[in-house]
Amino acid sequence: MRKAAMLAVVLGLAACKPPGETVPADADPAAPPVPEAKADGPAAATMAVGLDGGGLRFVDKASGKTSLLAFGIARAQAEAALANVAGKEDDRSANAECGAGPMEFTRYDAMTLNFQGGRFVGWFLGNEPGAYIYSTMAGTGIGTTRARAGEAVTLEAVAGSTLGEEVRLGGGDQAIGAIFAAPGDAARIDALFAGTNCFFR
Repeated sequence: MRKAAMLAVVLGLAACKPPGETVPADADPAAPPVPEAKADGPAAATMAVGLDGGGLRFVDKASGKTSLLAFGIARAQAEAALANVAGKEDDRSANAECGAGPMEFTRYDAMTLNFQGGRFVGWFLGNEPGAYIYSTMAGTGIGTTRARAGEAVTLEAVAGSTLGEEVRLGGGDQAIGAIFAAPGDAARIDALFAGTNCFFR
Protein backbone atom coordinates (compact mmCIF):
# COMPACT_ATOMS: atom_id res chain seq x y z
CA MET A 1 0.00 0.00 0.00
CA ARG A 2 2.78 2.39 1.01
CA LYS A 3 4.79 1.55 -2.12
CA ALA A 4 1.76 2.19 -4.34
CA ALA A 5 1.17 5.57 -2.70
CA MET A 6 4.82 6.53 -3.13
CA LEU A 7 4.79 5.50 -6.80
CA ALA A 8 1.74 7.74 -7.29
CA VAL A 9 3.73 10.63 -5.81
CA VAL A 10 6.68 9.84 -8.06
CA LEU A 11 4.47 9.85 -11.13
CA GLY A 12 3.12 13.24 -10.07
CA LEU A 13 6.64 14.64 -9.64
CA ALA A 14 7.87 13.11 -12.87
CA ALA A 15 4.99 14.20 -15.10
CA CYS A 16 6.28 16.23 -18.04
CA LYS A 17 4.43 18.43 -20.50
CA PRO A 18 4.28 16.95 -24.01
CA PRO A 19 5.76 18.96 -26.91
CA GLY A 20 3.95 22.05 -28.12
CA GLU A 21 1.28 23.88 -26.21
CA THR A 22 -0.60 20.79 -24.95
CA VAL A 23 -1.07 20.72 -21.18
CA PRO A 24 -0.95 17.46 -19.15
CA ALA A 25 -4.37 15.84 -18.68
CA ASP A 26 -4.14 16.16 -14.87
CA ALA A 27 -3.21 19.85 -14.96
CA ASP A 28 -5.60 22.62 -14.09
CA PRO A 29 -7.12 23.53 -17.51
CA ALA A 30 -7.02 27.24 -16.63
CA ALA A 31 -3.26 27.18 -15.96
CA PRO A 32 -1.15 28.83 -18.66
CA PRO A 33 1.23 26.52 -20.57
CA VAL A 34 4.79 26.53 -19.23
CA PRO A 35 7.74 26.14 -21.63
CA GLU A 36 9.95 23.08 -21.60
CA ALA A 37 13.12 22.97 -19.52
CA LYS A 38 16.35 21.27 -20.49
CA ALA A 39 16.12 18.54 -17.82
CA ASP A 40 18.85 16.78 -19.78
CA GLY A 41 21.12 15.55 -16.99
CA PRO A 42 22.26 11.89 -17.11
CA ALA A 43 19.69 10.88 -14.45
CA ALA A 44 16.74 12.90 -15.83
CA ALA A 45 14.92 9.78 -17.02
CA THR A 46 15.19 7.94 -13.70
CA MET A 47 15.14 10.67 -11.04
CA ALA A 48 12.64 13.40 -10.09
CA VAL A 49 13.35 16.41 -7.87
CA GLY A 50 10.85 17.41 -5.19
CA LEU A 51 10.68 20.69 -3.26
CA ASP A 52 11.34 20.35 0.47
CA GLY A 53 11.59 22.82 3.32
CA GLY A 54 14.92 21.27 4.32
CA GLY A 55 16.50 21.20 0.86
CA LEU A 56 15.66 19.28 -2.31
CA ARG A 57 14.26 15.75 -2.28
CA PHE A 58 15.40 13.35 -5.01
CA VAL A 59 12.95 10.58 -5.91
CA ASP A 60 13.84 7.39 -7.76
CA LYS A 61 11.06 7.03 -10.34
CA ALA A 62 11.25 3.22 -10.40
CA SER A 63 11.38 2.41 -6.68
CA GLY A 64 9.87 5.51 -5.10
CA LYS A 65 12.82 5.78 -2.71
CA THR A 66 13.71 9.33 -1.72
CA SER A 67 16.83 11.06 -0.43
CA LEU A 68 17.17 14.60 0.87
CA LEU A 69 19.83 16.96 -0.44
CA ALA A 70 19.86 18.88 2.82
CA PHE A 71 20.80 22.47 3.48
CA GLY A 72 24.33 22.68 4.83
CA ILE A 73 26.10 20.39 2.37
CA ALA A 74 29.03 21.60 0.27
CA ARG A 75 28.27 23.71 -2.81
CA ALA A 76 29.99 21.29 -5.20
CA GLN A 77 27.89 18.38 -3.93
CA ALA A 78 24.63 20.30 -4.28
CA GLU A 79 25.46 21.50 -7.78
CA ALA A 80 26.50 18.03 -8.94
CA ALA A 81 23.30 16.47 -7.57
CA LEU A 82 20.96 18.90 -9.34
CA ALA A 83 22.98 18.94 -12.55
CA ASN A 84 22.61 15.17 -12.67
CA VAL A 85 18.89 15.75 -13.36
CA ALA A 86 18.55 19.34 -14.59
CA GLY A 87 21.66 19.42 -16.79
CA LYS A 88 24.39 22.05 -16.97
CA GLU A 89 23.79 25.24 -15.00
CA ASP A 90 22.70 28.38 -16.86
CA ASP A 91 24.78 30.80 -14.82
CA ARG A 92 26.49 31.63 -11.56
CA SER A 93 26.24 34.96 -9.78
CA ALA A 94 26.77 36.63 -6.42
CA ASN A 95 25.31 39.45 -4.36
CA ALA A 96 27.31 40.96 -1.50
CA GLU A 97 24.35 43.02 -0.25
CA CYS A 98 21.65 40.42 0.54
CA GLY A 99 19.65 40.90 3.73
CA ALA A 100 21.12 37.62 5.04
CA GLY A 101 24.67 38.62 4.10
CA PRO A 102 26.76 37.93 0.98
CA MET A 103 25.43 35.05 -1.11
CA GLU A 104 26.32 33.11 -4.25
CA PHE A 105 23.86 31.54 -6.67
CA THR A 106 23.76 28.81 -9.32
CA ARG A 107 20.74 28.77 -11.66
CA TYR A 108 19.29 25.82 -13.57
CA ASP A 109 16.35 27.04 -15.68
CA ALA A 110 13.72 28.18 -13.14
CA MET A 111 15.59 26.78 -10.10
CA THR A 112 18.26 28.77 -8.26
CA LEU A 113 20.44 27.24 -5.55
CA ASN A 114 21.69 29.66 -2.87
CA PHE A 115 25.06 29.39 -1.12
CA GLN A 116 26.84 31.03 1.78
CA GLY A 117 30.35 30.16 2.90
CA GLY A 118 30.52 27.42 0.27
CA ARG A 119 27.42 25.68 1.66
CA PHE A 120 23.95 25.05 0.20
CA VAL A 121 21.59 27.22 2.27
CA GLY A 122 18.44 27.74 0.21
CA TRP A 123 16.61 27.47 -3.10
CA PHE A 124 14.27 29.69 -5.12
CA LEU A 125 11.90 28.53 -7.87
CA GLY A 126 10.54 31.25 -10.16
CA ASN A 127 7.72 31.28 -12.68
CA GLU A 128 10.05 30.64 -15.61
CA PRO A 129 10.67 27.94 -18.23
CA GLY A 130 11.16 24.59 -16.54
CA ALA A 131 9.31 25.38 -13.32
CA TYR A 132 6.76 22.64 -14.03
CA ILE A 133 9.24 19.82 -13.36
CA TYR A 134 9.37 20.72 -9.64
CA SER A 135 6.67 20.28 -7.00
CA THR A 136 6.34 19.37 -3.35
CA MET A 137 5.60 15.77 -2.42
CA ALA A 138 1.97 16.91 -2.07
CA GLY A 139 1.97 18.17 -5.67
CA THR A 140 2.15 21.92 -5.01
CA GLY A 141 4.14 23.87 -7.58
CA ILE A 142 4.25 27.03 -9.66
CA GLY A 143 0.73 27.73 -10.93
CA THR A 144 -1.07 25.89 -8.11
CA THR A 145 -4.02 27.88 -6.79
CA ARG A 146 -4.24 29.01 -3.18
CA ALA A 147 -7.35 26.85 -2.72
CA ARG A 148 -5.61 23.72 -4.00
CA ALA A 149 -2.42 24.39 -1.99
CA GLY A 150 -4.57 24.76 1.13
CA GLU A 151 -6.01 21.28 0.61
CA ALA A 152 -2.54 19.78 1.02
CA VAL A 153 -1.04 21.85 3.87
CA THR A 154 -1.88 24.64 6.27
CA LEU A 155 -1.38 28.10 4.75
CA GLU A 156 -0.10 30.90 6.95
CA ALA A 157 -0.13 34.43 5.52
CA VAL A 158 3.00 36.47 6.23
CA ALA A 159 1.70 39.74 7.64
CA GLY A 160 3.24 42.92 6.28
CA SER A 161 5.43 41.11 3.74
CA THR A 162 7.22 43.38 1.30
CA LEU A 163 7.37 40.52 -1.22
CA GLY A 164 3.65 40.63 -2.06
CA GLU A 165 1.07 37.93 -1.30
CA GLU A 166 3.50 35.82 0.76
CA VAL A 167 2.35 32.62 2.47
CA ARG A 168 4.08 29.84 4.39
CA LEU A 169 3.14 26.32 3.27
CA GLY A 170 3.08 24.19 6.40
CA GLY A 171 4.52 25.15 9.78
CA GLY A 172 7.76 25.00 11.69
CA ASP A 173 11.31 25.79 10.66
CA GLN A 174 11.03 23.82 7.41
CA ALA A 175 7.97 25.46 5.92
CA ILE A 176 8.16 26.37 2.24
CA GLY A 177 7.55 30.00 1.29
CA ALA A 178 5.18 30.90 -1.53
CA ILE A 179 4.34 34.14 -3.29
CA PHE A 180 0.96 34.33 -5.00
CA ALA A 181 0.32 36.49 -8.03
CA ALA A 182 -2.76 38.08 -6.39
CA PRO A 183 -5.05 37.77 -3.36
CA GLY A 184 -7.89 35.23 -3.23
CA ASP A 185 -8.39 31.47 -3.46
CA ALA A 186 -8.09 31.47 -7.26
CA ALA A 187 -4.66 33.17 -7.19
CA ARG A 188 -1.77 31.07 -8.43
CA ILE A 189 1.69 30.53 -6.97
CA ASP A 190 4.24 32.70 -8.75
CA ALA A 191 7.34 31.68 -6.73
CA LEU A 192 8.39 29.09 -4.15
CA PHE A 193 11.41 29.14 -1.86
CA ALA A 194 12.99 27.61 1.23
CA GLY A 195 16.02 28.13 3.44
CA THR A 196 18.03 31.34 3.15
CA ASN A 197 17.23 33.67 0.25
CA CYS A 198 18.40 37.07 -0.91
CA PHE A 199 15.35 38.97 0.30
CA PHE A 200 15.06 42.44 1.80
CA ARG A 201 12.12 42.61 4.19
